[in-house]
Amino acid sequence: MKILPVLLFFLLTTLVATTQASDSALSHQIHLLRPKTGSRGSHVPGVSCLSWRLGVETHNIIGWTTVPAACEGYVGHYMLGHQYRKDSKAVTYEALLYAKSLNLTKDGKNLWIFDIDETTLSNLPYYAHHGFG
Repeated sequence: MKILPVLLFFLLTTLVATTQASDSALSHQIHLLRPKTGSRGSHVPGVSCLSWRLGVETHNIIGWTTVPAACEGYVGHYMLGHQYRKDSKAVTYEALLYAKSLNLTKDGKNLWIFDIDETTLSNLPYYAHHGFG
């Protein structure tokens, strides 16, 4: 009688240890064992548009010339939506905090130079004209 619970325990342990996870469980993991980007950091089919955007914004994907065709709708929704405005406000706020933190002399000889590029001007009209692609 005492052997039955032990045998049942080992049987269940073996069953749990040998059960394989389904592919759907793998898609929810945070860190994949095999990255889905090319060696140059270029777009590879199957990589989500959110991952592509993060890679571009962090400069981990370099040398790209246009938005991947599969991501045109994603970029359009982002740039015309609330998140783009929130992101722009966050960057503007951080720039203002930095400017206020500077200790400048009050002699009237201080000069501000703004580098006008895609971080200062919005590329929204360009992307909209080209269908966000």
